[in-house]
Amino acid sequence: MRLAFPDVSDVNGGVKMSYPLACVLLLTSLPAWSQNSEVVRYELAPQVETGGVRVEMSWDTAGRTLSAVFIAPRWGTVNDVPGLIRNLQFGGGVTGVRKQETVWLLQHGRDATITCTYEIDPGRRTLDWDAPHLPVTTRTFFHGVGNTFLIVPIAGAGMPEKYNVTLRWRLPPRWTAICSWGDGPAAGEELTPTDLRDSVYFAGRIVSRTVENEGRAITVALVDRFGFREDEFAALAAKILGYECRFMGETEFPRLLVAAVPVGEAIGANDSRLVGMGLYRSFDLLAAPASTLNDGFESLFAHELFHHWNGGVLKAGAPDKLVYWFIEGFTEYYSLRILYESGHWDAKTYAKWINRHLRQYHNNPAANATNEQIAERYWRERDSVGEIPYQRGVLLGLRWHRMARGSGTPDGLDRLFKALVALGRTGEFELSNAAIREVGVRVLGDWFGAEFDRYVTAAETITVPRDALAPEFVADLEEVYEYQLGFDANKAAKDKRVRKLVRGSAAEKAGVREGDQLVAAKVHADPDQPIELAVKRGEEVRQIRYYPRGRRTLALQFHVADSHTLSAP
Repeated sequence: MRLAFPDVSDVNGGVKMSYPLACVLLLTSLPAWSQNSEVVRYELAPQVETGGVRVEMSWDTAGRTLSAVFIAPRWGTVNDVPGLIRNLQFGGGVTGVRKQETVWLLQHGRDATITCTYEIDPGRRTLDWDAPHLPVTTRTFFHGVGNTFLIVPIAGAGMPEKYNVTLRWRLPPRWTAICSWGDGPAAGEELTPTDLRDSVYFAGRIVSRTVENEGRAITVALVDRFGFREDEFAALAAKILGYECRFMGETEFPRLLVAAVPVGEAIGANDSRLVGMGLYRSFDLLAAPASTLNDGFESLFAHELFHHWNGGVLKAGAPDKLVYWFIEGFTEYYSLRILYESGHWDAKTYAKWINRHLRQYHNNPAANATNEQIAERYWRERDSVGEIPYQRGVLLGLRWHRMARGSGTPDGLDRLFKALVALGRTGEFELSNAAIREVGVRVLGDWFGAEFDRYVTAAETITVPRDALAPEFVADLEEVYEYQLGFDANKAAKDKRVRKLVRGSAAEKAGVREGDQLVAAKVHADPDQPIELAVKRGEEVRQIRYYPRGRRTLALQFHVADSHTLSAP
């Protein structure tokens, strides 16, 4: 995920859940019972007055006297999910409760219906960029991912793998609701607890539109605070879905929900902050208000959609962050490439995105972080270590696709990727670094083993061949700059003032001062394009223009060849 302004962001899946060993041993030591699907009912009541949500759950157990429920310990930018819970009560047939970490063991009568009620208190009534994953009820909508607020039954350890889940919303007047597995005031589906947690729950004054593309249904839902209409977004989503399904040879695709949720306040024109989450049959796109359907939005949606295959069909074994360079990095590589090769993007736009990754990789102090270091420090050092999987995957995609084609494999890296997805479709394969290396050597050749050892295992600095995108593009080493806005974008958007001005930055040198009131702003993610600010001091409004450039270095950059027509073949 790329949370820091102004990069496009992604979260895929969150944390893999495990249960305390004592709970597992206790549950599996009991006599076997019927594992037919049991009924679990939820009622969600967003609380506009407090910013929270009230949750009521009832569960018809079958043939046992001990059950267990669970909540994620953390997810995304929510570091303490249980800390949000208030007034938790178990009732119905529950006769005893024992808590172990984030699992509650519930004693009850045989075949009892047990109940659980609680409130979630996020401590705020607005959704802001400092914690965009908090479940929050604003004046006009509620938004939350199940991992951040739902207590759910556990799966396995002698418990059912799936449950018949129903959901009923209790909403303020004129609100509507939708979730990953149903729309309207009530929904129901057979789900695993993981599906239930990995779903988006969205209610409020939202508008939605469903369209079909070659028999594939896609629904978009949004709060009307963006610079586009729901029908425009739906048409774009259907197009990109078609591009990726054709690339992957996919003839069937599940119903898909895309939720677009406004976060915070826009700094000004071209505010490009985006965060994406690939979830159960859905994608959650968090964006600055007034965002438009530009190439940043297209890139984020294409990335999240490609996780259907890379991370969905092809699942990673735990801990999944050890293969984030593949799950996140190759997803970025393929989503950008498909947008270009489909003809949706012209060559100049594609080069811009490839060059951004090259520039950011060469300016990243954590460029040589190992997979183990990424797994340990991904969230703690999100803007450096957390970016490496994306950058490493894009660069290796460019390098290996060129090398594979040069070694006699006409379809290049795609042969490896599609072979792994085919293994994932069997349901008996989990992605690991050892598996990627083994399959890569088998389908691409012995050269892949040495490459993998150098750049994946040892995390050596990656070089991309200058002819990686030939003949459509040419490349050369150029001076490039790290992007540096020069002040805290999130605080500036919230306070409408310059906060945390970076000493010695281009912004300061141009005349920006700590505490300046922001009257107007034109911001973006490109160090080679100027930032334009109108700041007010006293009664005077000043116009300030500067290039958001930080550290300078040399990096390979691609440009459209003179003979190219600026559109994909």
